[in-house]
Amino acid sequence: MKVVFVNWLENNYLSFDDDLRNAVLDFAIHVQTNGLKDLKGRNKSSAPPNPHTKKEHQHAKFAQKYCLWHYHLGVPCYVKQTNGDFTSEYILHYCHYNDVIVLVDISTHPPFVLPSVDKLTYD
Repeated sequence: MKVVFVNWLENNYLSFDDDLRNAVLDFAIHVQTNGLKDLKGRNKSSAPPNPHTKKEHQHAKFAQKYCLWHYHLGVPCYVKQTNGDFTSEYILHYCHYNDVIVLVDISTHPPFVLPSVDKLTYD
């Protein structure tokens, strides 16, 4: 799978601490080599499955429009959930297209906040 950085993430990558940079790089290498299978962290669509509020509907539409997903990077550490998923405070937002993954932004979670549209530009 091809992995692309949006302009914002590429321009700000070096400002992140070593743990975040390494986690993003590990994700990118894993996806290039293996695709999205066998990732350690929770990896899921950013569109809420059953939106109930107006805000949730807006988030769902935005996430679906840009094919937004997010992956738990394991920074500062992974926490095993009761369902067996491994989550973490820091997540990587990305666009999941057919054979291309576009890395968009890093944020903390909770709270869950989608990246802004101005961060979705890439060459």
